[in-house]
Amino acid sequence: MNTTSVTVQKGEGFTTLLIDHGEVNLLSNDLIVELQQIISELNKDEHNKVVIFRSNNKHFFSAHLDVLVINRKEEGITGTENFMQLIEDVKNMRAITIAIVDGAARGGGNELVMACDIVYGTENAVFAQPELSTNIPPGGQGSVQAARRLGRTRALEFLLTSADMDAPTAERFGLITRHIPSDSIEEMLQQVVPPLTFLDHRNIDMIKDIVDLALKDEQAAIDLERKMFIERAGEDKTQYLIGKVLKHGAQTSREIHISELLADVAADVMHDLAQMNQGSQ
Repeated sequence: MNTTSVTVQKGEGFTTLLIDHGEVNLLSNDLIVELQQIISELNKDEHNKVVIFRSNNKHFFSAHLDVLVINRKEEGITGTENFMQLIEDVKNMRAITIAIVDGAARGGGNELVMACDIVYGTENAVFAQPELSTNIPPGGQGSVQAARRLGRTRALEFLLTSADMDAPTAERFGLITRHIPSDSIEEMLQQVVPPLTFLDHRNIDMIKDIVDLALKDEQAAIDLERKMFIERAGEDKTQYLIGKVLKHGAQTSREIHISELLADVAADVMHDLAQMNQGSQ
């Protein structure tokens, strides 16, 4: 995959996209198209379960959308349409998307962040939607996502003042998932990412579908959850995994240390898979 401003780092079941585009990681049309192409390729990779968006810029995750595309000229229309589609592309990725914000994410940069499934912000992170200072609303769903996450009064303050919000406040208000000290990011990723890479895409899709539906229609989401629970209960894979967790101490006091129990289950399953692969050769 040929890239100019994004370094694609492939891991075991996950991919890190490291953005390094000019002085402030401006979301220019070139960068937008490059990200869209990378996302399209990653969506074809059945082995990739997690995509991590990071910045190689010391001060910026992404400053904002390039203001030179905010006009009604042909190139401006193309740039803004591509940007709006990029937000949809990130939201609709099959993989679990994680944004690591260790600098400023404003305007379109913050909208890119909010399009991700999980967001971690450090003490260096700030989040803002300053579009109103140029007579426009956010164009990448910033107003909508702010309202959904912050509620009416906080969203109005956030959007009308254009003020920066730090990561502890963003976590407390629900704009991001969690505030993580910058020196703990790598350790946190080592804890969070590996278990996610073992998930089937169908399970990722299922949970995303239920959660997304719950935000629109509570009863429809309850119905979908019940339907999937009943269907999955009858699957051989479900019964196989129930057998494994019982084998390793489920429903006993060993659940006090549930992470250790689940690690043993994962190791047992991997052992079975290795034996199956040997037998098929």
